[in-house]
Amino acid sequence: MKYKSTRNNQEIYTSEQVLNYGLSPDGGLFVPESLPSFTQDQIKSLKGLSYYEIANFILRPFLTDLFSDIEINEIIGEAYKNFDDGIVSVSSIGENQLLNLFHGPTLAFKDYAMSLLAKIYEYYLKKKNQELVIVGATSGDTGSAAIHAFKGIQNIKIFILHPHNSTSLFQRKQMTTSGANNVFNIALNGSFDDCQSLVKKSFNDQNLNQFLNLTAVNSINWFRVLPQSIYYAWCYLNYNTENFVVPSGNFGNIYSAFLLRKMGFPLKELVVATNENNILHRVIKNNDFKLMKVVKTNSPSMDITISSNFERLLGEFINPTELNDLYKKMSNNEHFHSLDNKIHNQLSNNFQSMSANSQEVEEQIKKIYNNFNILIDPHTAVGVSCAEKLNIKNAMCLACAHPVKFQETVKHSLNQEIKYNKNLKFDRDEDFTVLDNDYSLLKEYIQNHA
Repeated sequence: MKYKSTRNNQEIYTSEQVLNYGLSPDGGLFVPESLPSFTQDQIKSLKGLSYYEIANFILRPFLTDLFSDIEINEIIGEAYKNFDDGIVSVSSIGENQLLNLFHGPTLAFKDYAMSLLAKIYEYYLKKKNQELVIVGATSGDTGSAAIHAFKGIQNIKIFILHPHNSTSLFQRKQMTTSGANNVFNIALNGSFDDCQSLVKKSFNDQNLNQFLNLTAVNSINWFRVLPQSIYYAWCYLNYNTENFVVPSGNFGNIYSAFLLRKMGFPLKELVVATNENNILHRVIKNNDFKLMKVVKTNSPSMDITISSNFERLLGEFINPTELNDLYKKMSNNEHFHSLDNKIHNQLSNNFQSMSANSQEVEEQIKKIYNNFNILIDPHTAVGVSCAEKLNIKNAMCLACAHPVKFQETVKHSLNQEIKYNKNLKFDRDEDFTVLDNDYSLLKEYIQNHA
């Protein structure tokens, strides 16, 4: 498989380089030069197959130049061994359904890709006898999934930044109580956008990269975003689902569905659901690409304004030079606050969008519980609310996390104590370092601990 950067289509990269770099040296994101194209006969032949077999079919074209067939089978087999039986499940909520993606070790959809990514790196590093330093940013769930997946793996050290006091307590404790000596948690005095910005600066720091082999676990890493396509394929093959409503922050989850559609799966409506931090909804609906200050909401994993994977989507419609200019200016909100009309038409032709606020989230949690005796987390509630507002029918709304991770919001919404069917014990003390939003402080911290 050959890759290029969203900001330069002249230089070609190998799968191995993409795995090692995470982020392109020019600051762009890696995308395949061309995607596999699955025929309708190939897709129909997958009906009745297991989640493992569907994963193997989708991932194999991207992994064959890195691993043998036996290794690919082992990587996929080991990735899901700590998931609940069935790996995914579906619940009915009237005219729509929930795709429950909280059956992994940290009870969030990030487990589905992160568990695979960790196994890919573990097998790769053993073959190459290399060491790796992972640097990632999280608004909550990515960090806990990454830490669980990578903790204790030899030759890897992992540094995760989260916005200080802006995750749920459960999310933070999932990150900060691992007890693993290869895990380093950083609570940044800033927003998720600030965390993500510092992570990108570390990848562009030639001095730091000269001494450390850095890579990413955020969905800026191609091999993190790709595996999320699998559960959309599973859903289409098992439930004939063509329409999906996806709570969206960094745009990686719904971009994975877009990828699957490009590879031949006949998905129809892809709905971007946002909270009050609704730049994705505004640009798709009204061509309003203006950055606003991040607002803290009760769906904190979506409190993002600069969505990294949106760059991959825009790269479909904008040439690399213009895209490079757009994202460099965007960091200071100096970019044009609307896109070319042709580009906007492309966006609105490929996606629908809607936004729901924190009050609507609480109302939706209560409504789903009262009507169906089902508990949902606030991010899932954003998606269900947006589906309702758009009058979407026969859609799969992604249930991105287990409600136990957001007990404060669920309790406030229902005004009662809740017994959950899942829970985690945090037996160890929390361990994290608070840093100001200053790249030099982060760089020093990484150098001292890597």
